[in-house]
Amino acid sequence: MATSGTYVTEVPLKGTAEKHYKRWRNENHAFPDAVGHHIQSVTVHDGEWDSHGAIKIWNYTLTNKQYVNLEKQEVFKERREIDDEKKTSLAADMDDHVIKA
Repeated sequence: MATSGTYVTEVPLKGTAEKHYKRWRNENHAFPDAVGHHIQSVTVHDGEWDSHGAIKIWNYTLTNKQYVNLEKQEVFKERREIDDEKKTSLAADMDDHVIKA
């Protein structure tokens, strides 16, 4: 059973905007190493890691702290749009939800 709805959160980041843009643009493969307890893998389905229009598949775990031991494995398939001039990255999942970074 898939999760539906909208998930919105703010995450405090340390470092410069350029550093984080570079990570979101070029280094998605490093996220499982950094936060492996949440994100198990990121793989390229179509295109290259840093190419506009690339499709990536994220495997991650959702944990609901309200209910003890409730963890759910999820898969997110995204299409990445990149604008180097504005230093923006937009991820649209295949169900048309949009994530801006």
